[in-house]
Amino acid sequence: MATVQTAPEMNLSASLPVNNDQTEIDLVALTMAALRFVNPWSVESDQKKWSSEIIPGAPEAKDRIITLAEVSHHDTPDDCWVVIYDRVYDITSFFDEHPGGADIMMEYAGSDASTAFRSSGHSRMATKALDRFLVGELPLHERMYRRPGGIKLSDIPE
Repeated sequence: MATVQTAPEMNLSASLPVNNDQTEIDLVALTMAALRFVNPWSVESDQKKWSSEIIPGAPEAKDRIITLAEVSHHDTPDDCWVVIYDRVYDITSFFDEHPGGADIMMEYAGSDASTAFRSSGHSRMATKALDRFLVGELPLHERMYRRPGGIKLSDIPE
């Protein structure tokens, strides 16, 4: 028969002495109030923000590293980024040109669209046309295709 163990009862004293004098600042109350506005446990990216506007298709786009978290912020019709084969593309200006319409592209706005891109049967020419929308590439630890031990596909563009 299994037995259930309970934690021993403990009486904890206050970590800071309580002072009823209203002239001093209550640091605990002040800290708790500040924590309501700021989440200290959120992950801060030490990645440098770009000083200039990101221009799709620019030569320096191949060297730019963009995280999935950053891509997820670009999910509106006025600012739409997608990830295809570990590369990040700004497809905002392509909505009117896309043969399948803007709705299908908005489904994947701010996320990875590799599977949808591949399954819809895009030609090599369409894959090559992505170059003009390139804004960056995912960091190595977030990649699925372009990394050692990643998913191998013979027709991924270099």
